[in-house]
Amino acid sequence: YHACMTYIYSKGARERHIDVSHAFLKDNKPVGLLVRLNEDGTPEIDGNHNLNGKKVVHVNGWAPTEDALGFVVNNCTGERFSGYEMVPSSPINPNDDALSKLLDGTVDAMWVYVDQSVYYRNAGCVFSNPNKTSPFPDWDCAKWAGLGKKFAYIQTGLFSHAYNGTTLAMSKKGSGLNRIINPCLERFMRTKEYYKVCTKHGLAQDCYPNSYFPEQYFTSPDAVWDIHTQDLPTRCQDGYCACPS
Repeated sequence: YHACMTYIYSKGARERHIDVSHAFLKDNKPVGLLVRLNEDGTPEIDGNHNLNGKKVVHVNGWAPTEDALGFVVNNCTGERFSGYEMVPSSPINPNDDALSKLLDGTVDAMWVYVDQSVYYRNAGCVFSNPNKTSPFPDWDCAKWAGLGKKFAYIQTGLFSHAYNGTTLAMSKKGSGLNRIINPCLERFMRTKEYYKVCTKHGLAQDCYPNSYFPEQYFTSPDAVWDIHTQDLPTRCQDGYCACPS
């Protein structure tokens, strides 16, 4: 293969080893930190913690990569995280394994996309197929249903781990594919066909609007995971802990 499709151009390991084309979808994959909840619903580690002395699991083979945590700032304190130890999950069912490591106390926090828990708890479970004919991976729906009960996010809306949104192609460093792909992609994204493709696949809200997009797509409501932690209207019981008052 000359390239892989639909990868996020994240900072750190990816930029050192690969070339990545322009994005065709917006930067809509914020990352955050999951932690365990105490019996009274409070987080074992709150949003003010800088993770010093804590173990943090990252999802093996997925963005955000382990080094990307060093690029983001704690939304509650305005300071960078430091003094933590990154622990990889198993490459087999990596998201499930990472969550298991959090729940069994092997680690103190999980570094992961903020929409991951909702997707694995909701839509993903609807499409899961016991006969394994579904295109979606297998995961433990019951485990992810613990969002807001057994675990919750203490950091949300962290975007500075990546340069842009979902890209068209990821290729070998120095391949030169970007010189071919990017000019074509730029021209296509100005056309009506781009708008039609976006609407056909239900992605119009995530695409970059051009002159063919209705006005409604030039502004988009924030999902809860897009909102910075200090601005969250939610509680830990909703799965998203606001900054400590």
